[in-house]
Amino acid sequence: MKKILIAFGTRPEVIKLAPVILTLKGHMDVTVLHTGQHKELVTPMLSLFDIKPDINLEIMKPNQDLFELSQSLLPKLKSVIEKAEPDFVMVQGDTTTSYLTALSAFYQKIPVLHVEAGLRSYNPYYPFPEEMNRRQITHLARFHFAPTELNKKNLLKEGIAEEAISVTGNTVIDALNNITKLKVFSESIPGILSEINDSQKLMVLTAHRRENHGEPMVNIFRAVKQLLLSNEDLTVIFPAHPNPNVLAAVEQVEMPDNRFKQTEPFDYLSFLHILKRADIILTDSGGIQEEASALGKPVFVLRNETERQELIESGHGQLVGTQSDLIVRRTNEWLSSGKQQDASSVFGEGKAAEIIREVIENQL
Repeated sequence: MKKILIAFGTRPEVIKLAPVILTLKGHMDVTVLHTGQHKELVTPMLSLFDIKPDINLEIMKPNQDLFELSQSLLPKLKSVIEKAEPDFVMVQGDTTTSYLTALSAFYQKIPVLHVEAGLRSYNPYYPFPEEMNRRQITHLARFHFAPTELNKKNLLKEGIAEEAISVTGNTVIDALNNITKLKVFSESIPGILSEINDSQKLMVLTAHRRENHGEPMVNIFRAVKQLLLSNEDLTVIFPAHPNPNVLAAVEQVEMPDNRFKQTEPFDYLSFLHILKRADIILTDSGGIQEEASALGKPVFVLRNETERQELIESGHGQLVGTQSDLIVRRTNEWLSSGKQQDASSVFGEGKAAEIIREVIENQL
């Protein structure tokens, strides 16, 4: 069998690569590499999907910046890839783990396969550093698994040959479909939902992007505070990212009452239940935009650009940026409209992992 090394370092990468890893096992000799870019957030995901990394580089250190991360990770990746001698190296998305792994494989002339290829905001600093990471991975990769036709068009515009691109759908839909069918999912309803009456509207808020640190983050929480003050039937669940910049911003605003429920990050199963209960989702995350649309939930994106333009064009999401007044106005308009939203297949039907396996076996 052909040998493939699959690398990840963050929680979203695990979620999106798990269906691929599980589908490829038995068809290829799979080596799973965890760089350790995230630690606490990744471990529960590995347990959920029953994935045991063959290699864990454990590179995360407190307050580690991109220079230190790159300096630490590149030499270790060189050694790992030399010893593994894979026929292919697979990376997902746009993390620093993905970019440095792709670069290391390229230096050793090993074909790179890029899952979730072709996403673009066309602003090099939004999101930062992800936009430049994924652009550079594109030109290091041998083959590109694009979630949507729009992603494929982006790659073609950048000179990528059509025969090197396959449109697959997004693997997060595979993960979502598989997990919600499990018995353990039905048994994992988080207790926090029992605190919210059926008559209350639920907003789920996530905010952590590096480019939103500082005043933009404070503006987001100011908007949420104003929404709570003007909507007595609104409750907000905010799973706080552990980054100190996020925690400092929310402390600066001083939320009004216990309808702002700040929590530790949820495990994935619990968080899916919370998304399913939500009436509206405000987020600067990427993957949540995909999951929420598949669950039929309106998504207001707390950024000035999104690489998931399909969400906006389909009407399942809105770009609201980080200006408090616009966030408040758009959110109030939706809450008062009483609209309901259907589930969307804009990001695929949940068959991406099988398509990826078939391409590797039959074309590569």
